[in-house]
Amino acid sequence: MNSSLAEEAVEVAGVLRESIATAGGVDMLRRAVDDPAVRDVAGDLVDAIGLWELEPLEDPLQLEVAAAASQAAGFYALPYPVTERFARSAGGEATAVVGTEPTVLVAHGDLPLDWTGVDPDGLLHRLTLDSAPLGTKLAPFAVRMAAEPMGERAPAAASLGLTLQSWWLLGLLEHAVADTVRYTREREQFGRRLISFQGVGFQLADMAVAVEALGELGKYTLWRIATAGDGSLVDAVALRSAAVAAASTVLRGAHQLHGAMGFTDEVDVSWLSRASQLVRRLPEGAHSTAARLVALIDADGWADFGYADAPTAERTAESVRYA
Repeated sequence: MNSSLAEEAVEVAGVLRESIATAGGVDMLRRAVDDPAVRDVAGDLVDAIGLWELEPLEDPLQLEVAAAASQAAGFYALPYPVTERFARSAGGEATAVVGTEPTVLVAHGDLPLDWTGVDPDGLLHRLTLDSAPLGTKLAPFAVRMAAEPMGERAPAAASLGLTLQSWWLLGLLEHAVADTVRYTREREQFGRRLISFQGVGFQLADMAVAVEALGELGKYTLWRIATAGDGSLVDAVALRSAAVAAASTVLRGAHQLHGAMGFTDEVDVSWLSRASQLVRRLPEGAHSTAARLVALIDADGWADFGYADAPTAERTAESVRYA
């Protein structure tokens, strides 16, 4: 089993991550809250690599590149709708995963893009701006948008949007773990480094395992999208459920181990935690996502990691990276 991303995807993601770091990393998010125009600079970083030309549903390699780039953007919580632009469908420029209500919340929906939405059932919607950005601590860039059903169903678009969203969250969680490890190595208590305490080590291990497991499930989900198309929706919902659970484990641990510092603006973990909130809560929270997963499994079944429902030729083809 080849559980590694394609070399091209890793290289592109590395270039993007380095570009974001050079431009300020998480400081770009800090600046964007005060000056929303910084979001245009963030979008230009992705455009400079030519990533807006990707067609993730057309080619497995492009899908991997989109996932790896989403992970790189998430590592610094880049204030721009990267995954929404990669997941564009129905002729639009950006497609957000939205709920089924007539009015929905969309991060960065005020940016001048042709917005469409896709709900977790795969139904497409035309989105139009309905309010100014909320400007709250947990949703500084969220806007209300009117969602008009388009009468089309695109389950693969829903799978793609949910999956890339989870890869973005994976990157953010990797950063949170790395920062927490660094902090516990530097911080002393009772004359000892925090990381030397057994309980701290156990908690860091739980955080690291949660991130590693999410990454493996994310790669499996890419394989399912590439091979099953519309039939991959249950896998994308399962990935989202796992991503939300991993975020709870990692960010709770990060805040606990940082102590009061973890809630201050000076610490990146605080900004990462806030930036994760919309992704974790929209279009559905943990309980609703779990209920949706159970309903999908009950209706359509779910292939296990042995790919029991895939034809033998499909499982052994060289073009399938995750079989």
